Amino acid sequence: MAARDGGNVAIFDCFSGIAGDMTVAALVGAGASLEGISAQLRALAIPPFSLSIETVRRGGIEAGLLHVAIEREQTYGADEMRAKIEAAGFPARVTRRALGTVSALVAGESEAHRTSQPHLHEAGGVDALIDICGSMLALEALNVSQCFCPVVTVGGGAIARAEHGVIPASPGPAAAAILREHAFALRFTQSAHEMVTPTGAAILAAVAQPGGTTLRLSASGTGAGTFNPEERPNALRVFIGAAAGGGAHTVSELAANIDDMTPVMLSEVRDRLMSAGALDAWTEAIGMKKGRPGAKLCALVRTGEEERFAALFLRETTTLGVRFTSYERFEMTRVHRSFQSSLGLVAIKVSSYGAVTRVTPEFEDVRRISTERGLPVLAVQRIIEAELLGLRDE
Repeated sequence: MAARDGGNVAIFDCFSGIAGDMTVAALVGAGASLEGISAQLRALAIPPFSLSIETVRRGGIEAGLLHVAIEREQTYGADEMRAKIEAAGFPARVTRRALGTVSALVAGESEAHRTSQPHLHEAGGVDALIDICGSMLALEALNVSQCFCPVVTVGGGAIARAEHGVIPASPGPAAAAILREHAFALRFTQSAHEMVTPTGAAILAAVAQPGGTTLRLSASGTGAGTFNPEERPNALRVFIGAAAGGGAHTVSELAANIDDMTPVMLSEVRDRLMSAGALDAWTEAIGMKKGRPGAKLCALVRTGEEERFAALFLRETTTLGVRFTSYERFEMTRVHRSFQSSLGLVAIKVSSYGAVTRVTPEFEDVRRISTERGLPVLAVQRIIEAELLGLRDE
């Protein structure tokens, strides 16, 4: 699948499970700066800490083991974690992904403990907050727009002693609930330790789509788990690259019929859907009951993000329900670049599928140049398009 905004694609190879510290270490191994991540994490209102990575061997492979030294351990509730993330001033995508991880954690723990207000126990600690935000900052540093996970190895037969008692740990109840809710494929194998932590499962839920894709590999990294069993390498691999494109992919269309909101208000909601990361959003004129004119508000979103966008529909509009339908669609790969035209620098989008390639200037830059030079928008568009055509023919 093509990365929607031209960024990189990440594949999580969870051949031996996943945990938060393993994720950070793997992404650092793929090229993210540990120093840069650590500096940005200082914006969180948490006790002083330091991060370091030790190179170790897990089975026959070399991996990075993340060490987190915390001056004072502390446990936070979900609302406290959200408040700290929102106040940190991270890039918008980092904040959204980190908040999504917390939401997945809360949902998993809620189901595991049969309560709407669960105590996060170990998953609410300072190190968990560092793992969550550190993973998202690392993905941002690597310009990762989309993530995929073909299968998650969860083990089988392991028992762990948690703060709330002895539990099955392969996977534990919260991690199992998260993986099931987000439809990840599971592979069971005998294990003497917890292979998937709730934090690791929640990170996957927040950023990764179940299944695989094709990509041109540019980097990879391996993160080690603390436990070093003899029977298997306790590690996580992450592969980074550009989408190779081609094939059909699944998306979902959300829709709601509305007859008691003004066009201006619906336009604002449409804009908010786009800002939240929808692939597309629009309105359609429809006739409703009793002959009243209305509008159908629609949004096209990535598979797995239906609930997040449904919540936005219900919060921002008067509708009482949101329906969604899944579709298969073919997509062109899209890469964003800069082009020095005779009228000035302009952003361009290069789209391709098989032998078809299309190069188009971004309209915002066309409009800006039109205003700066006092030229008609159509004239600017045609000049830049002609120069781009010449560039392609060279």
